[in-house]
Amino acid sequence: MISYPVEGAVIALQQRALGTSDAYQLDRIDRALDELLRNPSDESTPAEYRVRSAMGHAYETLERRKVITPCSTLEEAHSEHGVADQGYPVVEFSEWLRTEPGISPAHRAVLQAIAQGEDAESLADRQGLPVTRMRERISRARKSARQLWTASARVA
Repeated sequence: MISYPVEGAVIALQQRALGTSDAYQLDRIDRALDELLRNPSDESTPAEYRVRSAMGHAYETLERRKVITPCSTLEEAHSEHGVADQGYPVVEFSEWLRTEPGISPAHRAVLQAIAQGEDAESLADRQGLPVTRMRERISRARKSARQLWTASARVA
């Protein structure tokens, strides 16, 4: 049979568990409940002290567990399922650049060349323009694309 102090402590811990959604706290409460129910007939300590003691022992157990097996985040995990393709942002931007109707054909050509690795000097040489003029065109094309990209990101 379960004693009144243990019953009070179990009820208090169950209500605490209902009030949280934190996985660590739920694990800690679960460990504390296990400890309380290992000796259900003990009447020597009041319920509030039992709760505090059981939660303290659960904390110690979980801390020892962390030392044995440290936690790692998903970013640290090296599995094929969680690795992001490094080229995805470039492909996404290239596709957006190809299909965005708000970009003028002249700006689209400049931006696609830049995305493919061209620089202001090579573009100026190919089009027979001064480098400063080509840098101006690149700057205007980037500004236009940045504004369209920001506007499309807000909509999405």
